[in-house]
Amino acid sequence: MAEARARISRREGPERLRAELERLLREVGHEVAEVVGHPHPTAAGLHRLHRDLRRVHLGASLWEELLTPSELARVAPLDRRVRRLAKLVGQVRDRDVMVELLAGVEHTVRAGREREQFDRYRSRLRDDAHTGRELLRARLRSETEAGLFEALGAALGGHLRRFPSAHVPRLLREQHSRLHRRLIVAHRKARRRPSMDRLHRLRIRVRRYRQLSDLAGTIDPAGVRPPLGPLRRLQQELGHLHDLDVLLLGFDPGLRQSRWGRALRAERRALRRSLAERLETARPPRRALARTDRPT
Repeated sequence: MAEARARISRREGPERLRAELERLLREVGHEVAEVVGHPHPTAAGLHRLHRDLRRVHLGASLWEELLTPSELARVAPLDRRVRRLAKLVGQVRDRDVMVELLAGVEHTVRAGREREQFDRYRSRLRDDAHTGRELLRARLRSETEAGLFEALGAALGGHLRRFPSAHVPRLLREQHSRLHRRLIVAHRKARRRPSMDRLHRLRIRVRRYRQLSDLAGTIDPAGVRPPLGPLRRLQQELGHLHDLDVLLLGFDPGLRQSRWGRALRAERRALRRSLAERLETARPPRRALARTDRPT
């Protein structure tokens, strides 16, 4: 009986999802204002904005499952705009990370021609990052003035379609099961052959699984309790490997053969080897879900 009382009712499911989306939209509003209002947005601020825009997109995609066709036609375009913003923020954030990675190997740079190459490449990345920030600020300012986030918040009050009393918990479980299956497949493929593409796909699967698990745990704590600690560490390592891949892919042959270029490649090889060993010995997490979808 105590477990039954802990489950969310028919009315609580949409209300909790709406409340979480409203909270995320408020956070995003503050973060957007900080980026737009500051001539030099911090890397940490961009990271938070990128993370929360992805969370808004995830919550909105779940909310769309509850809407009538007419309300869905109003929300879906807004959600696509949020997703495009998240992608743009991510591109700017990548430039910041690339500059930070170069700072980590600067001590290996020799004087003379190699120093000139290093300084020229780093200057180009900084210029790209600056240009990307200005374009991002202009885009965020435009979307704010167009009322994107206010329109999405207003759409949360739209009409919901009729659904069974357990629809929201069941929707969360179905989405969680689907992402878990995709995570298992990506993990298995990366374990067999840890190529750049397969590890990149695994990183995306881990990130989406964690995001949905966090959201589901907020809305229906009795339904989802996945062990996310190991996944968080795996995501961090996969993310660092991805950052190295992005940086090294932009190198021309001359940079790749420099002393600092070889240092970055050695770091990537070591990290990929460590990840391959981890994938061989570790298994993806089991789903920790409630056994029944029936609410009170």
